[in-house]
Order: sequence, then C-alpha cells, then structure tokens
Amino acid sequence: MRRRDFLWTAPLALSPLAFLAGCPNKNASDPWAASAGKPKILVSFAALHSLAANVAGEDAQVKCLLTTTGPHTHGDATPEQIKLAHGCDLLVINGLLMEDGADGFVNRLEKSAANPKWKVLNVGSKLNEDWLREGVCHHDHSKPGEDHEHGIDPHAWLSVRCAKKMVESIRDELKLLDPSHAEGYDNRTAAYLKKLDQLEADGKAMLAPKEEKWILSFHESLGYFGETYGLKIAGSIQVDPGREPSNDTLQKIIKNCQRRKIRVIAVEPQFPSHTSAQVVLNALRGLKEDPIDAVFAEVDPLETCDEADLGPLLYESVMRKNLAVLAKALR
Repeated sequence: MRRRDFLWTAPLALSPLAFLAGCPNKNASDPWAASAGKPKILVSFAALHSLAANVAGEDAQVKCLLTTTGPHTHGDATPEQIKLAHGCDLLVINGLLMEDGADGFVNRLEKSAANPKWKVLNVGSKLNEDWLREGVCHHDHSKPGEDHEHGIDPHAWLSVRCAKKMVESIRDELKLLDPSHAEGYDNRTAAYLKKLDQLEADGKAMLAPKEEKWILSFHESLGYFGETYGLKIAGSIQVDPGREPSNDTLQKIIKNCQRRKIRVIAVEPQFPSHTSAQVVLNALRGLKEDPIDAVFAEVDPLETCDEADLGPLLYESVMRKNLAVLAKALR
C-alpha cells in the first residue's frame, strides 16, 4: 500500500526561503534539460499528468509538480518545484478552486518561479457548467440571513466525460504551442478518448448488476465517480481532508448508514490510518439489532501517486482497479 503524507498544511504557502529559491541559479541542475527543445508541460498532480502524457507522447515533455502529496494538503514549494515552474512552457491545473482558490496557489507559484513565459491552462474552466457538482458547504446554517455560496466539487477528473474534456483542452493547447506536431497530438488524443469510452463502458457493465448502490466515501471525492458508474454516495467521513470528524458527526454518519443499510466504506491509500472509518465500520458491525457486515473498499481518487507510477497508464489502471475493488465489495 502506498503511504502518502496527508497531514493538513496550508496549501502551497511559499516561505521567504522558497521565494529566494525561485531566482534562477546557473549552477543548479535543470529539471527540463532532457526536453531537447520540446514543449515543457508541468501539471499540478497525478491524474492530470496521466491525461497530459497520453496527449503529449514523445512530442512534449510532461512533468508533475506534486506526487506523494496532493493538492489539498501540499505545504511549502520546494526549490525543485520552483525550478520546474520557472522553466515550463505551460502549467496545467485542475482549477475548480483546488489549486486556484483564495489562498493564491497559482499566483504565489507564478511570483516565486519568475517565469517570463508563464502560462496556465485551467482544465476545470473548460468543463460544461451543468456537469459540475456542488461541493461541501462550510457555512453555518444556524445563522439565518447570511448570504453565502456553496462551493464546487473539484474532483471532476473522476468523471470520464470530464476527463475527456480535459484531454481535449490539453490537446488544443499543445497544438497552439507546437503546431508542427499537431497531427500527433490529434491522433494520440483520438486513440485515448476511445480508451476512456471503453473504461466507462466496462465500469458500468461491472457495477450494473449490483443491487447495492450506496457507498460511504472517506473524503468528499467520489461524487463524479459515483455519478458516472451509477453509484450513490452517502456523504463522507472527513469533510476537510486530513481532519477527523467530531463524535457527533460520526454518530450521524453511523445512523445514516444504518438507515440505508450501507455496507461498503470507500477508504483511500492516501490515508494509511483510517481511524474514523474504522469507528464507523466497527459500529455498524456491532449494532445490537440488525448488525451490518460492513467492509472497506480501497478507492484511489488519483490525487497522489508514487513518482515511479507516473505515466500515461496511471489513470486508466487506477480507475480499473477502483472499479474491480467495488465490484467485489458490492452485492
């Protein structure tokens, strides 16, 4: 099992030392040295790296800003990350307030990188608005009369139709950057879109026969996934990734699972200690009346990965593994 650092920290808060590290150093190694004149594409995290790599092929070099830490929880930018940002031709981000929220992730990285050709592709902004799901609301509804807006669920890459739109937007941007290889970008994109269509069809076929449709997620990441494959998400254990819920919240979750007879709890490899999930599982199994034989199903939301696993195969392989795990767990 991959162990990832998911301790809660300020998202990419750049320290003064990090800003100094953004100044070009002639003696520092160039992470883009092997690009050999190809477009240098930097993506924010693992899922987007896989999508971009399928479009780029051998015509562009694609690197990932974050690997074992995810966009929800990353702390200070390292000197290596700043060097990557300094030399890239294009930064691809998910958007939808994941890396571009009020904390200034992209703005701060831009300042520290001091990249004169800075350009950002926000693939989330290319999605149809009616495809987007409402995100978790942190507003206190006990205070009437206060205006507020609900957020957007940023985990859109777990929807195949959204992933396809992201792939197409990456293709279009690469064709603008590198028109001499436009045909290659078009051909690879067309081939990959067919693979994604097959992934969706296979997943639906695997889960369609299941009578159980409700699952509980560990953090609020599986809404798009469930929508794609006909599953219903009965809320999440951790509203804020990395922060354990209160006892009152846990009791509400347990009662909800009891009412809906929910057995399957989706946990994530990014959280090696499923403390609160274990509490829910034990409570459901220990019910005095009609105990529920609850089980864990490890579902990877593709926010992180080991660096060795980065590549064009990552997205499809992890998604297929997620589907296989759920098909085994659900009845």
